[in-house]
Amino acid sequence: MDSARWERIQRLFHEAAECPVEERAALLANVCGDDESLVADVLAMLDEDARGASLLDREVAEIARGAAGGEDVPGALRRIGAYRVLKMLGEGGMGVVYLAQREDLGSLAAIKILRDAWMSPARRARFESERRTLAQLNHPSIARLYDADTLRDGTPFFVMEYVEGVPLTEYCRARGCGARERLRLFRSVCEAVHYAHRHAIIHRDLKPSNILVKPDGSARLLDFGIAKQMDTAGGPMSVEHTRTGLRMMTPAYAAPEQIRGQSVGIHTDVYSLGVILYELLAGRLPFDPAELTQGEMEALIVAGEVQKPRAGADLDVLCLTAMH
Repeated sequence: MDSARWERIQRLFHEAAECPVEERAALLANVCGDDESLVADVLAMLDEDARGASLLDREVAEIARGAAGGEDVPGALRRIGAYRVLKMLGEGGMGVVYLAQREDLGSLAAIKILRDAWMSPARRARFESERRTLAQLNHPSIARLYDADTLRDGTPFFVMEYVEGVPLTEYCRARGCGARERLRLFRSVCEAVHYAHRHAIIHRDLKPSNILVKPDGSARLLDFGIAKQMDTAGGPMSVEHTRTGLRMMTPAYAAPEQIRGQSVGIHTDVYSLGVILYELLAGRLPFDPAELTQGEMEALIVAGEVQKPRAGADLDVLCLTAMH
């Protein structure tokens, strides 16, 4: 097997592993086309992983499962630097997030640890990119990075602000927020995204679950895991030509260019902000993803695309809408 095919198998394995089990076969069929042997190779890796015999079941992933079952945090992660780990907060396709307390100060923090670092250089590179991105950002509506290091086995982690809050749309529904309050919150999100854009960073995964609202009514933008640096060599509005991972976006909020795997830019985040604003004011998404298959939803997004104004002007319109 040549190296290019092995790299493709690895990439497809990790992307398929991040989506629900029932969707994996359809995902691979769409991506691999008539290459049945490629589908078989990836499915074989997924089956082996499910049996618990692969490296993916060691250390961080194993610890996460134990924590999810209510067990105490194992000794390997009970203390990370100056922090005492209290419990697991969540587990995603790339990282495990723990709630921790700095004992000398008594302050709480969230610690994100990369999983499967030894299996995928691409994952490690994305994780390092997220750390570098957060290090550049210092805005009251963006969760702050406190520290970054590696565990004794070389697994990277970073420590960031712990945001005790609920997703934006859930907060507004639970509090019965009126239009003015919803727009105030949306404006703070726009300001955070605009700040990231001024630092040449595109978030690429804006959605309510990545925007938490604290009990005091302040919002925090989270999860820059698939953020990208804009290429400013050709001017401030030029963008990096890149492809978002197969499952590394949320289709209901993804822009048409993300669905098609084309180059992204400021307009990509603006599209997602527009969907969020629609949901905030209308109480629903522009279409119901529960009634559509993945393919139907993606086709609808692409078919419904309208001609975009200038990216900067788009963000100005959204900000003005929130202000007035």
